[in-house]
Amino acid sequence: MVTPEPKISLPKKFDGTHLKFRGFVSQVRLIMQLHPRRYFDDITRVGFVGTLLTGTAAAWFAPILETSSPLLQDFNAFMAEFEVVFGDSDKARTSANKLRRLQQGTRSAIVNASEFRPFAYDVNWGEAALIDQFRCGLRDDVQDLLLTLAEPSSFSEAITQAIRCNNRLFERRQEKKVTSNTQLWNIRPTTLPLVPQTTPVARPVSFGPAPM
Repeated sequence: MVTPEPKISLPKKFDGTHLKFRGFVSQVRLIMQLHPRRYFDDITRVGFVGTLLTGTAAAWFAPILETSSPLLQDFNAFMAEFEVVFGDSDKARTSANKLRRLQQGTRSAIVNASEFRPFAYDVNWGEAALIDQFRCGLRDDVQDLLLTLAEPSSFSEAITQAIRCNNRLFERRQEKKVTSNTQLWNIRPTTLPLVPQTTPVARPVSFGPAPM
C-alpha cells in the first residue's frame, strides 16, 4: 500500500525581495521532500518554482522559460543561479554582523534564540564563540542567573539553559505579583475614632400666651 503524501499549503509567491529569499527556498525544498512522487525530476522541480514567482522574480524567470534554457533541466544549477540573483552574495559576513547586533531586549529567550540560530548556521565560529555571542545578547537578569549554572557543553545546551532561566525569572515575577495583590487584600482598614453624638435638649411646650 502506497503511503499518501501529506497535504501542504503552498508558500506565498516570491516577488524578488531579498529578505524573503531564504524562507521561500526553505519552504519549496520542504514541499519537494514531502512530495517526492510529485516532484520526481529536475524539470518538474524547476517548473514548480517558476509557478511560485511574481514581480521581479517572474520577470527574471520569463526569458529562461522562453529560450528553453538548460537551467530548466538542471534543478541544482537553476537554484544556484536563483540565489546569485536574489540571495545574499556574502551570507557569512551578513550573518556575522547580525549576530553581533542581536539583543534579547524585552523579548523572551525563545524568540531571541529562534532569530539567532539561522545566522549561526552561516558562520564558521565554533561552539565556544557562538555560546559567548549568544549569552552576550541576553538580558542582564538572565545572564546573572546563568552564572549559577554549569558551563554548557554545546550551543544547544546554552540555548536550553537561557530559556529555562528566562522562564524561571518570568515565573518569579508572576509570583511576586500574586503575593503583592494578596497582601493588599489582607490589609485591614484603619479604625476611625468614634465621634460622640450630642443629644438635643428638649424644650418645654407652651400652650398659652407668654407671661409678661
